[in-house]
Order: sequence, then C-alpha cells, then structure tokens
Amino acid sequence: VALLVTGGFAAFKAPLVARALRRQGAVVTAFATTEALRYVAREALEWACTRPVVVDLSADAEHLSDSAPFDVYLVAPATYSVIGKCAHGIADTPVTATLASAIGRMERGQAAVLFAPTMHGSMHTSILESNLRTLHACGCTIVPPRDEYGKHNLPDERTLVDACAAAFRATRTPRPAARRD
Repeated sequence: VALLVTGGFAAFKAPLVARALRRQGAVVTAFATTEALRYVAREALEWACTRPVVVDLSADAEHLSDSAPFDVYLVAPATYSVIGKCAHGIADTPVTATLASAIGRMERGQAAVLFAPTMHGSMHTSILESNLRTLHACGCTIVPPRDEYGKHNLPDERTLVDACAAAFRATRTPRPAARRD
C-alpha cells in the first residue's frame, strides 16, 4: 500500500492508518507532502511504516514503483488541492506525480486508488464535487468523510482498512471478456 499523506490537519492520524494497514498484513510506504510534515513527524510515519518516507523523488523513481508496484494507493487525508490537481492531471509534486502513475496503473487494472477527502465543510463546493466525480468516473474510489462539527474528518482506521481491502479484492477479480457481436 502506498499511503499518500497530504497537508491537512488530519495528517496527524496517518501513523495510525499505517499501523492499522500493517496489522492486516499490508506492507506500507508513506509518501508525504511538505505541508503534511507540518502536522505529522516524518519519524512517526517511518516508525509506523517501518520504512523510509518518500518526500522527494530520486533516481529510484519511487513514484513509478516499477520494481515493486503497489496494489493500493490511499490518499489520506486528501486535501482540496490534491483532489483538484489529480482531477486535472497536474503532477507537480512527488505525491501528485505518484498519483498520476497510480491512476495509469489503475486504468490498466493493476492497482486501486482511493481518496479520503478531509477539509472544513465550507470547502465542500461544486468545484470539489466536480473533481470528485471526475476521479470517480476514471475508477478512483472516494471514501466518504466522517462529518462532524462542520468538517469532513478522516474516517476511522477500520473504515479505511476495509475500503483498501475491498479495493484490493476488486483488482484481483477477473473481469468478464468483452462480447463481440
């Protein structure tokens, strides 16, 4: 699982999400934006994932993951900005470049991509709705937020783990062959 952590306050919960995924047998690699690291310590993510956090792309082309492809990409928390960038094909950071590659893998049936939107309720606009519909239409799974106190909060770890497991199973289910009439 690639856990893509973006710069919302809910990023502080990312180590808990990583640990919950690992308890179910997942190998988790965190990719974090600079903004995310304002809310969660890099060391906490490394401890939770038991591997280095990717914050910059190197010659290893971590965002492509060709040598060890990910089965599931989970964006949690998914900020308004990252949702908008992905919906419009903008890949200008290590996280959005990873998502561009992830969506390509997803479209070939090789991976699942999930977004868990989190933000203040006033940011839930028609623009956000349009961007989420765009991502859903290309095959991404949108994990509904937990709404409380006027905010779209990160769902609990169990909900995220269950969504990842369901998405993983769906990528492993053979698709029926196209009919030729």
